[in-house]
Formats: sequence, structure tokens, C-alpha cells
Amino acid sequence: MLVGLQSTVAGAESNGSVKTVFPVEIEKSLANPYMGWGIWVGPHAFGNNEKDYSVEQNTTGFGDDAPLFSWVMVDWDWGRLEPREGEFNWGDFDAVLNYWAARRKQFVLRFWVTDNPGWKSRPGAPVLPNWIWEKGLRSHEYIAESGVKQREPDYADPTYQSIYLPALTRFLAAFAERYDKPGTPITFLQVTGYGNWVDWATRYSKYKFADPSAKRALLARVMGIYASTFKNIRLLGWAGADWDGGDPRSLEDYVSANALDLAVSVGCGLIWTGFIENLYGWDRDMMQTHWRQHPIVAEGYASYDDIQDDRTHGTFDELLDVAFAWHANFTHYYFVVDTYKRAMREATHTLRRGLCRGGLGYRLVPISLSWRDKLAAGQLLVINQSWMNRNVGRLFVQHPLKLYLTDDGGRARFSEVDTGFDETTWAQGETYPVISVFHLPKDLLPGVYDLRIALVDAGGKPRIRLPIEGEDSEMRYKVGTIRVLPPL
Repeated sequence: MLVGLQSTVAGAESNGSVKTVFPVEIEKSLANPYMGWGIWVGPHAFGNNEKDYSVEQNTTGFGDDAPLFSWVMVDWDWGRLEPREGEFNWGDFDAVLNYWAARRKQFVLRFWVTDNPGWKSRPGAPVLPNWIWEKGLRSHEYIAESGVKQREPDYADPTYQSIYLPALTRFLAAFAERYDKPGTPITFLQVTGYGNWVDWATRYSKYKFADPSAKRALLARVMGIYASTFKNIRLLGWAGADWDGGDPRSLEDYVSANALDLAVSVGCGLIWTGFIENLYGWDRDMMQTHWRQHPIVAEGYASYDDIQDDRTHGTFDELLDVAFAWHANFTHYYFVVDTYKRAMREATHTLRRGLCRGGLGYRLVPISLSWRDKLAAGQLLVINQSWMNRNVGRLFVQHPLKLYLTDDGGRARFSEVDTGFDETTWAQGETYPVISVFHLPKDLLPGVYDLRIALVDAGGKPRIRLPIEGEDSEMRYKVGTIRVLPPL
């Protein structure tokens, strides 16, 4: 089909023949947006070591701009952000986000708004503001794995509906007013408001509802608050099973038991914690069913330090291989500042492997491009292309193709975006033919121009790096030349 169209065009025009170029593919790690490795920041290493981390440790303390990491996992507790009802303290939070946003990082954000059970021998730190308890919110107490008594909201008690959810709604609305805007660097906000840690499950407190319908109604209301509040930030749903899920006989039973179908219905990305432990079973089936429509975040069962020192949950390379099997776009292993520095000393090979061919997220390659080598100003420039995605996930946010005709100094004398170019469904190993049509202006000066391409963001700026030769300082790629003739 592609060859036939090229032949037809070449036969119809006498002022040019079709030329086909095959960009030279290169093997190098690419840290692109909407994919890859994430560092970890926040005032506490919640559930991990419970240390306090200052703004400096969460920013300049890393020692560099984390060049192999394209995103930041931000865990922040409600209590610090709204210490008094209606009075918000965004100072430290803004400082951390602004620092990394200036270094072109994106963010996966999780507000801790229920409890923090800690982890193993590490007692959890409080995450809810005191004023919400003082208003009369009833609690459910339990003994966490660390042996320390913890409390979470009593989800079935009327005060959860009358006190907690209205307060959570106001908190989220205040945050949305600051950050839920076009072009926000926040890629995902995880839905929280039920469950231990930031999971959508009470696996340690084992909270019991009177019946499954009551639980589902509550989860639907929480999900609805997020869905109605945020218009630009995409939601992220924890996709594992709850303790009370029973023995599901189908994937439909599995997702219904924990209202995961609600997360799917509002377009959530999906995050699994400890995904290596769930390589088989309903978790795996759900991932295989939904990864083409819902990007996957693979969160390590343990920190990088635990992986290296304990080794009871697989090696770092084995965990990465499982993330590949899960079609993960994103993965992280609690890379706080000291852990990050250790990983950069010990594991750069594995980190780079995650960003090479066959790795995390996407790796988009133009295999071939064809166009007429001569055109008169005012004519249509038709470019037939063939693309492939080399990696396990997807570029799930559209980045259209932009064409540039540049002079000898690299200055663009003409550029246009093909807004119909959409790579969001491209999966690993498939070949995707694309035809782009550009409109040369009649006043374009005759001459020979370099033809460059780029995948651009909503503002028309190059954003996605390609694994081919020819990249310039503006992240455009020279793929050939074209002679522009005087208008007919």
C-alpha cells in the first residue's frame, strides 16, 4: 500500500521523484517523559525508614539532576499541608516540585490521607491532621505489622461521610486550584481516601463492612470526588486485591470485589505494589487486559537498599525483567537521596538497561520516510512513514509529528504540525504506516532545505527523543533534504 502510493505520486508529478530514507537507529538509553525510572521525595520515607527529609535533601541533596530518571514519586501527608482547617502550607511542597519541574521531571503524586502502618519493624508516622479527629471523626484501631497501634478512619461510621469526605473534598479542591492546569508537570495523582498506606486496600487493618455493596458504594463516592475535581491531572488507581476479596472465579469478580472497574471506567492509570509477587493470577490477568488503555506503574515490593541487602524478593535485574513483562511505563524502588546515590554507584547498568531497546515505556523509531525531492512552493508535501515502538509500554499522551524545513544555519523557514499523528496505541513490535500532509506556503523562497522532524508537546515544542542519528540542539532530527522550486 505504501509503495503503491509512492509510485502514484511519483508518476503524477514531473518536478520530482520520490526519495526514501532509512534513519540510522542508535543504541542508547533514553530518559523520555511519561516513562522510565522515578526518584522518591517527601517529608518522610513513609512505610520505609520513616526518616525526616528536608527540602534540601529532596532537591539539591541528590547531587545532580538525576539524568537517568524522568519522573519523581512524591509522597506527602495531609497533616503537613493543612495543619489547621482551611489554612494550607504549600511552601515545602512547592519548593520540591518547582525544583524538579525546572529540571523537566514529571510527577506521580500520592497524598497520604488515611493512615501509615509503617513496615516490618518501622512504626508509621501520623498522616492525618489533628483537627479532623478533633471534629469528631471516628477511628478504627488495629495493630500494625510493626506491633504499634495505629488508627484509620472508621469508613462505615457516619462521621466518615459527614466529616472526613467533605474535608477531603475541600483539600483536593485547594490543591486542584494550584496545580490542575493545562501543562501541569503532574502526570498522575493517585486516588486515596480508603486503605492502608496509599493502597486501595486494608490488608493490615482488615476493615470489615456490613456487606460488599456498602463497601462498593463508599469506594465509588471517593472515586467520584477525584474524578469530578481533576480535569488535567490524570488519576492513578492502586490495582491490587483487598484482603476480603474472597476467591474470585473470574476477572470480573476480581475487579468488582475491590471496585477496580470504577478506576478503569474513569481512565485511571494502574499501579501495582510488589508486582513481582503477583506475576501470576488475577493481578496479571488484569494488567494483560488493560495495559493498552491504562498505563502501568510498577512499584517495587521493597526499596533498592532492601533488594540489594535482603534479596528475598528478587534481584534488581529480575525485578526489572518482571516490570517488562507487566508492560510497565514507570517503575521505582523508593530511591530517596542516599539510596539514589548508592544505585548510581552500583547499578547504572541496570538503570540504563531499563531505558534501552526492549525497556520501560516506549521507544519510537521512524523506520522509513518517503517524500518528493522537489516541490514547488504552494504545493503539498506528502510524507509516507513507517514507525515502530521497540519497548514494552506506550506513549499514552499524544505527541504529534512536526516538520521543519531549515536553512544551512538550522533556522526554520517553514514548520507545521500534523495534528492527526497519534502514536498513543502503538505497541511493541508492530509496524505502523503513517501519511502526513504539509502545506508549503507560496512565499517560501526557492532553495535546498534540510528536512527535520520532531515529536512535539501541546505547545509545539520537541519533547520526545528518538533513537536515531541526526538530533540537533533543539531535539529535532535531520532526515534528509528537499528542493523547493518557485511557485507554479
